[in-house]
Amino acid sequence: MEKLAYRLCAALALAVFPPSSGIAKSLAIDVGHSIAHSGAVSAYGKPEFAFNAALANSIAGHLSGQGTKIIKIGFDGMMNDLPKRTPLANAANADFFLSIHHDSAQAQYFKPWQWQGQTLQQTDHASGFSLFVSRKNPQLASSLNCASALGRALKQDGFHPSRHHAEAITGEGKEWADQANGVFYYDNLVVLKTAAMPAVLLEAAVIANRLDEETVRQPETRQRIAAAVAKGLANCGVIRAAK
Repeated sequence: MEKLAYRLCAALALAVFPPSSGIAKSLAIDVGHSIAHSGAVSAYGKPEFAFNAALANSIAGHLSGQGTKIIKIGFDGMMNDLPKRTPLANAANADFFLSIHHDSAQAQYFKPWQWQGQTLQQTDHASGFSLFVSRKNPQLASSLNCASALGRALKQDGFHPSRHHAEAITGEGKEWADQANGVFYYDNLVVLKTAAMPAVLLEAAVIANRLDEETVRQPETRQRIAAAVAKGLANCGVIRAAK
């Protein structure tokens, strides 16, 4: 039944975003969290916002270089009011909303470790990317189609999806939307359910995992993710494919 529902969603999405449309549309890129409310803490004690901003800038630069109009939301780190984010995208008539985040795990999976005289927390329990869509978004079919395309493109470039959000434990238990490509339903995420356009949230890596953090800190890794995001968005028709 789940596979049938996914195929129906994908078929509906193709009517909205035909893959060969050749049109460079406008894309709202949202930097998750802010300087004051900085999100998860990495294995090396760094704030999630810094990772989000760095990756969002890489993605924005890559896509704008291909001719896509980018609507930047939260890039300066001053946007503390979460409900104000999607109205900016709605007012700018963005065709798609992409929120950039980095992931963590539940507290029971953390272990202390020593680094530069500090006792920090890290986990080896989870690693990889995750993608989220909301069934409350008015364009779920297109959201899911593009989330799957993004996951597929990331996998093709050697990145792997994390499965930890599906665990039947407190704080997780998310329902799969497309397990093969790392997509979950997360219906009440504010930026997904309030966007007027198709919307996807990307957790690019589990920064509470030391190896994931060390990898995504590298500029070349951010460029690889940016290229994979561009490929995925082109494959679902949001942007023009690079020539």
